[in-house]
Amino acid sequence: MADEGKSYEEVLADAKRLGYAEADEALDVDGIDAAHKAVILASLSYGFWVRMDQLYVEGIRKVTALDMEFAKKLGYAIKLLATIRPNQDRAVEVRVHPTLIPRSHVLASVSGAYNAVAVQGDVVGNTLFYGRGAGPDATASAVLSDMVEAAVTLNENCAYRGFERHELYGKTVAMLDVTTRYYVRLTVLNKPGVLARVAALFGKYNLGISSVFQPEDGGEDTVPLVMLLDYGVESAFQKAYGEIMNLDVVQAPCQVIRVEDFS
Repeated sequence: MADEGKSYEEVLADAKRLGYAEADEALDVDGIDAAHKAVILASLSYGFWVRMDQLYVEGIRKVTALDMEFAKKLGYAIKLLATIRPNQDRAVEVRVHPTLIPRSHVLASVSGAYNAVAVQGDVVGNTLFYGRGAGPDATASAVLSDMVEAAVTLNENCAYRGFERHELYGKTVAMLDVTTRYYVRLTVLNKPGVLARVAALFGKYNLGISSVFQPEDGGEDTVPLVMLLDYGVESAFQKAYGEIMNLDVVQAPCQVIRVEDFS
């Protein structure tokens, strides 16, 4: 969608034809496959299993070419990102959703059938693991690797040879407690004072606006209003956004995508 300007439906059909997406695309486009991988990576990294019902999972069905265009103007690319991060209380947040990533970050260049895992260690610093994540050959290789691992483990009568449980972590961070930034695209009536009303509601919940622009190519009656918000707590954002959507000057469709600056 980003590289060729094609619609979601066109690209999905191509992905199915090439064997990159399942016949039932839900696992791929609804973020479920990425969530499964996030659960495994969180287990290897922090030593405990995260239940799927504890994850926030959002897919890419609602991402539009318009959002990709606006993200590019703001210096970002949109990727389906799984975030796994501990907080100062030794609880781990695990979430999957479309995310604005700075175009200067290496993950912004990952596309096509490729996946990447970026790891930030306290001593080693930043590392990246990159390779094919879809297609018959890549999938067959991964499945055979797991089968060999299982066979060797059973044959040697030993415990699983991955990272052992270390008990330092065991709690997850609820999505409403996550702190992040937001991209918000509203469709608003083309009249004075709209931005002030929207900004006032974000300010009411201690959410600052770091960037805002209003494209000149809107319709006569409605126009897009695009904002990047500073860091805020998800629960506060949801309250503010709920009130904003009830304003008489806000029309459908609207869009919310979270932002990751890797800071």
